[in-house]
Order: sequence, then structure tokens, then C-alpha cells
Amino acid sequence: MKRHLAAVGAVAGLSVLGLVANPAIGSAAVTSAATVTADEGKGTISIAMTGLNTTKAFVKCEGTVYQPDATVLDKTTKVGESFLIEGEKMVAGQILVDASGTGTSATFEDGEYQVRTKCKEDGDTDYQDPIPVSKVTVTGGKGTAPAGGSAEDPLGAIAGLINGVLSTFGS
Repeated sequence: MKRHLAAVGAVAGLSVLGLVANPAIGSAAVTSAATVTADEGKGTISIAMTGLNTTKAFVKCEGTVYQPDATVLDKTTKVGESFLIEGEKMVAGQILVDASGTGTSATFEDGEYQVRTKCKEDGDTDYQDPIPVSKVTVTGGKGTAPAGGSAEDPLGAIAGLINGVLSTFGS
């Protein structure tokens, strides 16, 4: 019995020593720096990640936008669809060292939002947050096209043209 306990103790001790010597074996850790910005006048949000490092095979990173007053960031407070952050060195299935990438959201209504940058490594059951949640203010979002429309709003451009013609023949 004493030999069995000694063997168990030795195995446990070696396991702990292995984790101290190489923490990547026992835990995943995504590290990075990032800049989160609202693209002025475009209604979109961009994330630029730099220095992205993983300890396990990389799966993906994405940005997710939430309501400005949300205290819990989950599907109940999420706004729109998440968007991928991609870069030349951000290759799924590889351990990343000093990788970088960018991602841009769809267009949002004008207003303030919270943005979470999250990543996954192989075997993760949940996302990791390599940077703190950021708050941004979006301008130029949905429904804010200038009078007469634009190339992004062809129906507004047609309405502007019709109004111009009618005003020429009216009054």
C-alpha cells in the first residue's frame, strides 16, 4: 500500500513539475494587443490585433458587438452578427507567434456600443478575451445617408433625382 501511494505521489509531483516547466501543456492562453475603433462616418467598427500569440493550435478570433448598457455580454445583449478577424499569419491549426489581423463589422445604427474581441484555441469550450471590452461610438450608420442618396443607397439617389425633376416643373 505504501508503494502504491508513493508511486501516485511521484506521478502527481511530476505532473505538477511539468506544468510549472511548460504551462502551455496544462492551460491555453491567447495574448494580444488590439485597437478597437468606430470607423467615422461609415457606421462600422474595426478591430486591429497585433502580437497575437497562442499556446495551442489557433481556431479563430472575432469581434462581437453588444448593447451599450449590457452588464452581461451574451446572446441576449448581442447586436448584429460577429465578424472574423483575419490576417496572413492567423492560420487555423497552427500555434501563432506575433500574428496580426483585422476585421470590420457590418453597418450599425448610430450610437454607443460595447465590443468584445474574443479568440479560441483548439480544445477551448469557451472564448478567451485577450483584451478588455471596448466602448465605441458609431456615426454614419444605417439610415443616415445624405439627402439625395449615395452609391450605397441607390433608391435614395433615385428619389433625389425624381424630387429634383419635380421641383423643376413644379411651382
